[in-house]
Order: sequence, then structure tokens, then C-alpha cells
Amino acid sequence: MKTMTDNNSTHDKALRMALQREQGRMKLPDGMSERIMAVVREQAKAPNASPEEKKHSFIVRWWPVAAAAAVLAVGLILLPRLTERRELARYEGSFVEVEGQRLDNLHAIRADIREALTMADIAEAGIPKADVAQEAEQEIMQAADDTELQNLLERMLNE
Repeated sequence: MKTMTDNNSTHDKALRMALQREQGRMKLPDGMSERIMAVVREQAKAPNASPEEKKHSFIVRWWPVAAAAAVLAVGLILLPRLTERRELARYEGSFVEVEGQRLDNLHAIRADIREALTMADIAEAGIPKADVAQEAEQEIMQAADDTELQNLLERMLNE
């Protein structure tokens, strides 16, 4: 079984051989290989990073991930609100009268708007469109109490 000193000496031999090979390819200044070996030995002997250094390293590596997650979370929270605003913007100017008071806060009357739209869809689905137009014409004609106005409306509808 190898001991730590055996591992170090094997490691040193391997480094020395690699340095000699490199020294043959490129001329290292005198004493440079010994200095490189000393630095490598010191690095091998250096203790592991302290808990504070590990914590700092963890923070440096993971802060971009945490920042991206925070941006994503904020986006997911705000997305439904932006979608709701866009939806309600179509009904700008709508209002409901409750006990003689005009309510035009779209957030407050959102349920009333949806109910009215649902009822309109149901009514539209049950009546053929040609019948709706004819009924509207008849209502307009009946509402006109003046014969001259009725004649004018009749000419406009026939054009």
C-alpha cells in the first residue's frame, strides 16, 4: 500500500519527467524547473479552502441563478395582472348603475361584464341573425310614432 510520501514522490517524478520533456522543446531558464516544482509542491500541501472562502465561492457561482429565478418569479406574478389589464382595456368606458350610482371601476364590475357577455352569447346562439335584424327593424318602425318618420325609416331600410 502506498503512503502519502510515496504518492508525493511518484507525483514529483511525473512532474520532473514532464518538465524535462518540455525543457527539451522550449528552453527554460536555469532553475525554472526547480521553481515550478516548488510551487506545485506548495499547492499540493495547501489546505482546503476555509468555510468562508467556500461560502464566497458558492455565492459568486450561484448569484446569477438566484437573480434569474427572482426575475422569473416576479414575471410570473405580474403576468396575470398584465393580462387582466389588457382584457379589461377592451371594456374601457363600460359602467353599471347600482342604486342610482354609476360604477365604472372595471375591476369591480368585471363579473357583471362577463355575465353580460355570457348572456349575449347565449342569446345570439339561440336566434338566427336574419331574425334579429328583422326584429330590430320592426321595433324601430313601431317606436316611430310619426308617419313621416316611418316613411323615412322605411326608405332608409330599403336602400
